[in-house]
Amino acid sequence: MVKLGILGGAFNPPHYGHLRAALEAKEGLGLEKVLLIPSGHHPFKGSDVLAAPNHRLAMTTLACAADPGLEPCAIEVVQATTTFTIDTLETLSQHYPDQELVFLMGSDLMNELHLWKSWHRLLDVAHLCQMTRPGSCTKNTEIAQETQEWLRHHHRPNLTSIPQNQGSRFGFLQWPITQLAISSSDIRLRVQSGKSIRFLTTESVIDYIHHHGLYHNTVQSP
Repeated sequence: MVKLGILGGAFNPPHYGHLRAALEAKEGLGLEKVLLIPSGHHPFKGSDVLAAPNHRLAMTTLACAADPGLEPCAIEVVQATTTFTIDTLETLSQHYPDQELVFLMGSDLMNELHLWKSWHRLLDVAHLCQMTRPGSCTKNTEIAQETQEWLRHHHRPNLTSIPQNQGSRFGFLQWPITQLAISSSDIRLRVQSGKSIRFLTTESVIDYIHHHGLYHNTVQSP
């Protein structure tokens, strides 16, 4: 079955770290494409931190133009209320009934996974792929014990192996990707202080930021 990657985030703004992770996951996991989904009303970030959803979607669209295997998705930014990952994945599974969803997430997000709405149900609708640093320890020792046990129970070495959880369709795996030392918070601070952000994100995103005056006057938190 064709596999579709899902990479969500604030993308505030999107940068080469996001694009490289999406591309390596696409190639390494054999995904048809990766949807980059800017968050709407984020349950874990204040609205003062984020650029407006329409700006983040526009920047994500510009960034995705760098590779035909990456595609922006507006499923969350069009929502008027707080969006949750499980709801997004369930909606996408209905939109793509003939594809297996692979939800891509950074290692840092694993620490808060147990706080997410209905996190136990994530593997009902998608594979869960933790993107890790090459050569790093694969044990999730800093996350909640309940989450560790859940991940161990559903772990599989790759997307084609037989899962260990009584024949469930979806499983949890880890995939090493190149970690670029680029962050959205650093880009915002550089813009706010008048420093160059060239080679941190695409020229099209840089032009958009300056054209719309994003991040120039407000100190943004990570």
